[in-house]
Amino acid sequence: MLKSRFLSGLTAALLLFSLRSHAESEVTPVESAPIGDALGLADTPSEANAVEANADALVIEGDKLELHLDREMRAIGNAKISRGKQNITGDLIDYNVQNDELHVTGNASINVGNAQLTGPELHMRLSESIGEIKDASISIIEDTEKADPKKIQANVKSSEKFSKNLGNLQSQQIGGASSYSLATEVSEGNQSQAALGLDSDDNSSPRSSNARGDAKVIIFEGQDRKTLKDARYTTCDAGVDDWYIKAKELSLNDYTKAGVAKNAYIEFKGVPLLYTPWISFSFNNQRKSGLLAPTYGTTTKSGFELTVPFYWNISPNMDATLATRALSKRGVQLQGEFRYLEDSFSGLDSLEYLPSDDQTGQNRYYANFKHQQNFGNGWSAGYSLEKVSDDEYFSDLSTRIVTTSRINLPQQFNVDYADDVWSFNALAQKFQTLDKLSYPYERLPQITLNGNKDYGSVNANLYTQLVAFDTNQNAPAKVTGSRLTIYPSISLPMNKTYGYITPKIGIHHTSYSLNNDPNNNSSLERTLPIASIDGGLFFDRDFKVASRNYTQTIEPRMFYVYIPKAKQSDIPIFDTSDTDLNFSTLFSENQYTGNDRINNANQLSLALTSRLIESETGIQRLSASIGQRYYFADQTVSLPGATLRKSNSSDIIAGLSSYLKTSWNIDAFWQYNTDDSRSVRTTVSSHYAPEPGKALNLSYSYRRDTPGALTSTGLDQFDVSGQWPLGKGWYGVGRINYSLRESSIIETLAGIEYDAGCWQTRTVIQRVSTATADANYAFFFQLELGGLASIGANPLSVIKRNIPGYVNTGLIPDTYQQPYYE
Repeated sequence: MLKSRFLSGLTAALLLFSLRSHAESEVTPVESAPIGDALGLADTPSEANAVEANADALVIEGDKLELHLDREMRAIGNAKISRGKQNITGDLIDYNVQNDELHVTGNASINVGNAQLTGPELHMRLSESIGEIKDASISIIEDTEKADPKKIQANVKSSEKFSKNLGNLQSQQIGGASSYSLATEVSEGNQSQAALGLDSDDNSSPRSSNARGDAKVIIFEGQDRKTLKDARYTTCDAGVDDWYIKAKELSLNDYTKAGVAKNAYIEFKGVPLLYTPWISFSFNNQRKSGLLAPTYGTTTKSGFELTVPFYWNISPNMDATLATRALSKRGVQLQGEFRYLEDSFSGLDSLEYLPSDDQTGQNRYYANFKHQQNFGNGWSAGYSLEKVSDDEYFSDLSTRIVTTSRINLPQQFNVDYADDVWSFNALAQKFQTLDKLSYPYERLPQITLNGNKDYGSVNANLYTQLVAFDTNQNAPAKVTGSRLTIYPSISLPMNKTYGYITPKIGIHHTSYSLNNDPNNNSSLERTLPIASIDGGLFFDRDFKVASRNYTQTIEPRMFYVYIPKAKQSDIPIFDTSDTDLNFSTLFSENQYTGNDRINNANQLSLALTSRLIESETGIQRLSASIGQRYYFADQTVSLPGATLRKSNSSDIIAGLSSYLKTSWNIDAFWQYNTDDSRSVRTTVSSHYAPEPGKALNLSYSYRRDTPGALTSTGLDQFDVSGQWPLGKGWYGVGRINYSLRESSIIETLAGIEYDAGCWQTRTVIQRVSTATADANYAFFFQLELGGLASIGANPLSVIKRNIPGYVNTGLIPDTYQQPYYE
């Protein structure tokens, strides 16, 4: 095959050729040389560079090239013409230079960016990308590695990233990331995607962004815009026709990655499922304004319920969700959520309102307002306000178990400052208590100032805090007052490659101003010196197992602390509690949280840690630790009602963590009481994940009842969960959490998923037992159409919470996919 090229010297070449022709209608075939040589044009390096510099250069190739004077040219056989990013091929190409009209006959194909369109015949005005192709097909292939993020408009920023950037400002009521990833624009008088019952999961991006379709005719309306008449659209691979969007008219925009279909319906396995006169969708699951999928369900307290939310994508960093929730036993509830995210601030405002509850006759509401602001120069501030109309609001109107268990709603403001030396926090905090029993102290306000600076080899540290403790007006009368804590300390860290030692000394002073004290104390003070020495050594050796090199370390550590005893029984308890014994608290000065109790101490903590590190990769394959605290003085300080320690040593604690090459991760913790030779606490967990889509979790937890506790604190249960392929595209998911103490199931989940490549379906049933009510059941069924939307209730958040290591079947890489066709 001879390829002929016609580059930027087209005009001069045609003029020269016309002077050589014998008649205006004569046609000159070019069969044996490039067109430049045939016309006597020199192909110099300077000309070649000029061609490369011309972004609009026209290139034509073919087995045979014919030129009709300065008006038309024709490429015959394996013909191709391109300009810029446009590439067009066919059996025969005719191009009119003067009118900029292109006509391709036979196997016409045009490639613009990531889109390729094919058909038997193509008409186009090349410079404007305007034309049409009949009986055509279209495919869109998104090259994620080469995609230019600047090409993606800001107003289609993904909802998943938006939600993650908001962090813990996320609402606990309506909303959440799963609500925002796909919606439809709604025009007046038209149904929307909500009529289709569509929803999508923002965490379930398709395995690839490939899409294809066909149409009676494709009309080109510019480089990035196309309209398909009598069209079909799917993200399934060629030859797989499991589902389609079929539409009388389908408009696609490559720039915004969005499409609009008119008189459309979804066809699944040849069966029409849902119809809408108008629908807008995204190629790659981007945020769009419109109605979200309606959700429905039933509860014993509210009856049948139907929620229809509307999502408003206000701007790249701002959105809102409005919803109506119809409850058959209570009436219609209105819901709204507004989220915003800027470089220096972010926030979330959520409101629910049920006018005149049919059951109680009350106007009921829930409000949640959160904001965080960065003022620069180290200063920031924010607020978090939550309130409900009545104590039974969550139990009557919420369907989330986590929400129904909430009893204290915070209402707080904070101001913060931080630099290299100082950190400052001011907090004002109140609570709305729903159970009328557990009223926590309110902090009105709490001011904390910390400073830390090195002076040569010496480190100076200052901790100060002033708190005014008050009680809720509905709480029973109890002691209130203010507490001032000042704790300056200096330390001398001495670090070497083989170890370290850090002596430290400080003075801990606390003063109280009290009201309603049962001991009639209006003020109290406590001043205690605190001295400690923390030291450790590092030993290591290299050795080989089979052909692999490893490094083993042995790291002994000791921590001695001395605090004299002082009478503290008259000091009230505002925010102090005992801590669990672990490898963090083993090396702490005070075994209590808060500042109302400082333990007396003349004690030494010892621990030994050994690690096994893979030399080539630096991966820690194994870590084992054991530790114990030894007391040289009796305990004289305790919380009210607690039993004083009588032994001269603490429980023994041991921990094990492994990351094996067999894909098993094992973590274990054990606390053993040497006085009565019994285990106090045992936790063993293992995780096996050899590849995406395969996960197995096994865990066992045991905790002995705390002596003297008024309520049972014991725990004895095991937990098994996992995701595993069953073959031919089927995956099973499940979890069981069983209490050996009560001989009952706490929580179970069972489900099955099917992945067909371009669509997935999942069915999940969940059962949760609660201490105050009968077991709660939930059933989920979802049909997810890859890259478009999903139909039904979304169980992914439930699955991910119950099964660590779970991977959405739509996100499992092709390498690990199970065959899904018989």
